[in-house]
Amino acid sequence: MAAASRVQVRRARAEDAAALARVHVTAWLGAYRGLLPDAVLDALDVTTMERRWDGLLADGLRPHQLVAELDGRVVGFVNAGPAFESVPDGEVYAIYVEPDAWGTGAGPALLAAAEDELRVLGHHEAVLWVLPTNARARRFYERSGWASTGLHAVHPVMGLDVDVVQHAKVLDP
Repeated sequence: MAAASRVQVRRARAEDAAALARVHVTAWLGAYRGLLPDAVLDALDVTTMERRWDGLLADGLRPHQLVAELDGRVVGFVNAGPAFESVPDGEVYAIYVEPDAWGTGAGPALLAAAEDELRVLGHHEAVLWVLPTNARARRFYERSGWASTGLHAVHPVMGLDVDVVQHAKVLDP
């Protein structure tokens, strides 16, 4: 059976907090080493992140938080909704897949599910933000039909001001 066919996307649940923390930390370590300061990455802690995820999932404010499971194990997540600071009106806030699951189809499945969520919410266009130096992520988005708008911004990330570039996509029905 192909790996992509083993990927299932579903809504995140409160009991996913530990798995989401593991994915969050391992994805950051795999994706951002060499792009963000080592001190920031070395300070990441799964236990602390789990407490954060417990709160995020309990507050009910993230109804469009989805997880990808590969053979029943959570390997990634995506969160999408109304855009915070720009037009068009939908946004993919975050998408992460643990490095061991890169190439399995989990990332494309999550991104497609987020786009579907945005369509259901009535969004016709969407944006996401990515580090301009994150070539792997930018290629992934571009393969999925997202294109750089050329708009740059600075976003606060774990106490740092981080340069990001916007990508956008028209969400055809």
